[in-house]
Amino acid sequence: MQALFTGFDSAWAPGNSGAICDLQLQGDSLRLAADPVTADWNYAVARASENAQTDLRVWAIDQPLVVPNENGCRPVEKGLAKALMAGFGCGAHSANLGMPPWASDAPVWKLIGALQRRGYQNNPMAIPAAGGGRFYFECYPHPAILGLFDLDSILKYKVHHKNPNDWRTLIQLIRSLASAEFPVANVSTFVHEGLPQNKRNEDKLDAIISAYVAAYWWRFGTERSTVIGDLSTGYMVTPHSARTLAALTRVFGGRMNPHGAVDAALAVPPPAGIGSRESGQQPTPHIGAAQASDTTSDRDTCDWVYFATTAKWSGVINPDWVKKHGVIIRSVHNTAGQLIANVQHLKPGERILLVHGEKGKYREVFSGTMSAPRNPVEWRQHSFDVFSYIDESQNQDLSEGGFSPDPMIKKFTGISITEVKDLRERGREVRRPAPMGTIWRWDKVFGK
Repeated sequence: MQALFTGFDSAWAPGNSGAICDLQLQGDSLRLAADPVTADWNYAVARASENAQTDLRVWAIDQPLVVPNENGCRPVEKGLAKALMAGFGCGAHSANLGMPPWASDAPVWKLIGALQRRGYQNNPMAIPAAGGGRFYFECYPHPAILGLFDLDSILKYKVHHKNPNDWRTLIQLIRSLASAEFPVANVSTFVHEGLPQNKRNEDKLDAIISAYVAAYWWRFGTERSTVIGDLSTGYMVTPHSARTLAALTRVFGGRMNPHGAVDAALAVPPPAGIGSRESGQQPTPHIGAAQASDTTSDRDTCDWVYFATTAKWSGVINPDWVKKHGVIIRSVHNTAGQLIANVQHLKPGERILLVHGEKGKYREVFSGTMSAPRNPVEWRQHSFDVFSYIDESQNQDLSEGGFSPDPMIKKFTGISITEVKDLRERGREVRRPAPMGTIWRWDKVFGK
């Protein structure tokens, strides 16, 4: 049987480029067909449109492909973070139709369309042991690396991490696939020990991992990999170790290894206007009765509300500052050394609204999505899901602005955040509930 497994590290956003890797099946082993190539979206669509004469073709794509939600994040992303963040440091970025990678004109829909026109199916459970056919599915390198190599925590090998040790570790692990049970015979030819740490090579390694995830899923099926999530709200295929399988099973339970194909309505571009950058329209969230000083009928729903006071320098809650540094300043403990209410309940993928004021009068400043921390805060063997240590280069500015390091940890900490939406122009008023508190669940402020 002829089989080709293609890994596409897509880089998600329009205008970005990633990499494509092809692994060919040769007997009981695999071979890289060539060095992974840098691939923009046009190249990827052209590759997907090829009429290859191979018995089995499988694409593993490092980007969410089933994205029906208009805002927030998908259940599979929340579940993955809940299962793997505390023990392994593995979270997931949000995906929704309001983001450019899934807008109505996003290139991912063109890629899926090209695949479907060539007969590819989004039917993950049909892939293991298949003797032929055309398939594609979503994968994610971080949990895949954990599962393939039974690691204790994720590797921070991305260029922006500036971590050469984890980069070298990943190279050694990928090179070790030459002697794996399902080997990539010539992998060392294309992944050298001294491979420089740069964006092109990062994409190259992600593409190799993605292609191997496809081949590994075909070869071993649910014995060594798992489909987490479901076919209607989003899923991922990931290799598992015994430890990651146990963690995933505790969270996902029956939402694993779903049979069937993704509904065609979920695998095509969304209707014009939903998530479209050109339409100028925003998705309409479901909002309940207002408990603030104004109606919430047109307010974007979040999971949490953060009440920032004017007692400290307000420049750090400026949306531009938060976008630049990717964090909201917040200690984990109060001055009495006690954990601040709700800090252990904040999860990657949830959205938070920051309001600023004093004496019960607060106004919206920005909203954003909480994310897995770049530099996770650990205290007495506990890792906080969204809290990150602040870069020490900010220490002087924060001290001069009236901030103090966390009283127990002795470092500045904060909530990791992405997708910051500036709300200062409308700056609507929000009433702070009693008793006093800094971080409140959304429904405690605005009602269900």
